[in-house]
Amino acid sequence: MDYELQKILIEARQTSDKATQIRDFLLKVLQEDLDGKEKFNDEILEEAAELIEELGPGAFYWMADIAVQMTTLAQCAMRDMPTNVEAELGKDASAEAIIKCVVRV
Repeated sequence: MDYELQKILIEARQTSDKATQIRDFLLKVLQEDLDGKEKFNDEILEEAAELIEELGPGAFYWMADIAVQMTTLAQCAMRDMPTNVEAELGKDASAEAIIKCVVRV
C-alpha cells in the first residue's frame, strides 16, 4: 500500500512540474510579446522544441487546450457573459493573472 501511495504522489508531482513548465513558457511568450520581441525567434522556438521533447505531445495538446479556453473567455467577454475567471479576478485582471488562473498548478 505504501508503494502505491508513493507512486501516486510521485505521478502527481510530475504532473504539477509539467504544468508549471507549460505555464512558465506561456508567461514567457506573453512577456516577450509585451516587450516587443520578434515573434518566433530562434531562442523561443528552441525552448518550445525542448519543452515538447521533454514533456511529450501532451504538452502541445495542453497548450492548444489553453488556447481554446482563452478563446472561450474572449468570446464570453465580447458577449458580456460572466465567467469564473472574471468572478475570481475581476474585470481589470492582467493577462498574466488570467494565464495563472486558467493554468492552475
